[in-house]
Amino acid sequence: MTANRKNVYFNKSKGGTGKYRTGTFFSKKNNSTYIYRSAYEYAYLNKLEIDEDVISFVVEPFQIPYRDDYNHKRTYKPDIVVLRKSGELEVVEIKPKSMLVNTKVQRKAAAARSFLKMYYRTHIISYRFITEEDIFATEKEYLQVLKTI
Repeated sequence: MTANRKNVYFNKSKGGTGKYRTGTFFSKKNNSTYIYRSAYEYAYLNKLEIDEDVISFVVEPFQIPYRDDYNHKRTYKPDIVVLRKSGELEVVEIKPKSMLVNTKVQRKAAAARSFLKMYYRTHIISYRFITEEDIFATEKEYLQVLKTI
């Protein structure tokens, strides 16, 4: 997505109420229902559902402790953990690309990477961001998703 498509970065609800699109998503692959908290999450869950390389996935699978900008203790729930046929586990955080520089987002990511290194040493596991550029090929595709939820 190009920088001039700023509206794509914000998947707010209809009417400009400022709330993200939320709802439930049923996964046939996992025989489970998950809550999605944005149009980006909804679209990515659909991609995981049809991706033949994905064995299963879990939404908000665990909590990770971290410290905020004021050194207060907080907890963070990564968006999704994906299990691939290779045995690799991917911890995924879905964010608009414009938010990746946010200090809160970076603190959570650093805490997640440390947590995974400490508690999952024997696993092939990675942490990564998924943005609108990974989910949508075009703005039209994004707008189509907004019409369906």
